[in-house]
Amino acid sequence: MCSSDLASPAEAPAVQQQPSEEEGDSDSVTVLWTCKECYVYQIPPLKNESGHRANDWDVNKWLWQGQLKVQAQGNTLSVLLIDTTSGELFATCPATEANSKAIDPVVDSSRYFVLRVDDGKGRHAFIGMGFRDRSESYDFNATIQDHWNSVKRQVEADAMRAEMEARLASEPMRDLSLKEGEKLNIKVNVPGGGRER
Repeated sequence: MCSSDLASPAEAPAVQQQPSEEEGDSDSVTVLWTCKECYVYQIPPLKNESGHRANDWDVNKWLWQGQLKVQAQGNTLSVLLIDTTSGELFATCPATEANSKAIDPVVDSSRYFVLRVDDGKGRHAFIGMGFRDRSESYDFNATIQDHWNSVKRQVEADAMRAEMEARLASEPMRDLSLKEGEKLNIKVNVPGGGRER
């Protein structure tokens, strides 16, 4: 997505952009959550496999400050970092799987994350990202979890549909019509219908 496709930060983001005629419904972009203020940090290389620590960063010295938007397109979740004044796209963090480590919480704080930003040409970098308030961090994390739970439910529903269609295709059709001479008796209880007045 190029920066000219993004709405300016002053405009309220649409909940869902309508797909063009060439695009299918699965290609529509849905904005899941926005935050007016987040911070980006330069982070040191990962020291060990336990994970990144916000203590290793200078959290009072950020590289960039701006707006954050979480959106989904099909099964792909993207975190967009957008300049608040110009509306230009600063960085994009696409995630195609729940455990891909593209969006990784740090081990020592609930307000900071490591994002794997991608330039769309195969190059990537890891940056730190944080929120001022813990509630914004919670909402960000909950939005991501909700998206992956939704993807998982959709996969399960598709598998159940395929299983039912296969079962229905293999079973013979049952004839539920009335046969010659068969009658169908229906007794209807009408309240007060049996009593005389």
